[in-house]
Amino acid sequence: MKRIGVLARVFSNEEYKESFLDGNLYMNTIDYFRKYEEELEGNVGDKYEALTGWMHPHEFILEIEVNGVKHTLNPDDIAGAVTISMKAHDYANVFCMTHLHSHDIDMSKIRGEEELKLAKQYFTLPKEVEKLGEYMIVITKPSEFLRRVRIEAQRLLDNDDALYYQSKQVIYYDAATKSIMLDNGDDALFYKQSKYAHQNEFRLCLVRDNPDNEPCTMRIGDIRDISMEIKTRDFNSLMEIKLK
Repeated sequence: MKRIGVLARVFSNEEYKESFLDGNLYMNTIDYFRKYEEELEGNVGDKYEALTGWMHPHEFILEIEVNGVKHTLNPDDIAGAVTISMKAHDYANVFCMTHLHSHDIDMSKIRGEEELKLAKQYFTLPKEVEKLGEYMIVITKPSEFLRRVRIEAQRLLDNDDALYYQSKQVIYYDAATKSIMLDNGDDALFYKQSKYAHQNEFRLCLVRDNPDNEPCTMRIGDIRDISMEIKTRDFNSLMEIKLK
């Protein structure tokens, strides 16, 4: 099966765009995004980043032990969802990209108009993404891009400048109806609420000894040989999918 994906990054100004093309991946921390304030909803800031637990009151039993005595809280007395996060994730550094992909559709042999319609939907950039910036860099060779990132990540790990690295697609959950409790705490770095689903985010994550909450830059070398530059607003008009 031939699955196809488009990996891209949107920028709000040319300086940031050119730095990315130079191979500089500027990574803010989870805590930065939690505290980021803006008027737009579902854009950059997310106070519920990297939760290991999001639990609606009537879907769990909460017990608190005080001086050896256990107290069970009445769900009716809990005003909203209870959240759980790991302190270790506060200062994890992340780099966020847009990833549109074919899901389970074999793009080498699209079967009929219905599957074509679905494929076009998968590769349509939501209008909301334009709020992130007017400049877009499309990675023309995603596998090569990720290979270069892994090489730099491994160098940082080998030099004890990083503790952990992973990259993968973000999973979105409906916070209004769904509770989550993750068995693997590190998965929290790749979970976000569904109001951000239009971003179709693919995330690079680097965990370091970073108590000062500092951003970091991964330097993978010039990537102009595996990328192209367009305006974010032009992406959908440049993307064409059709039956053979």
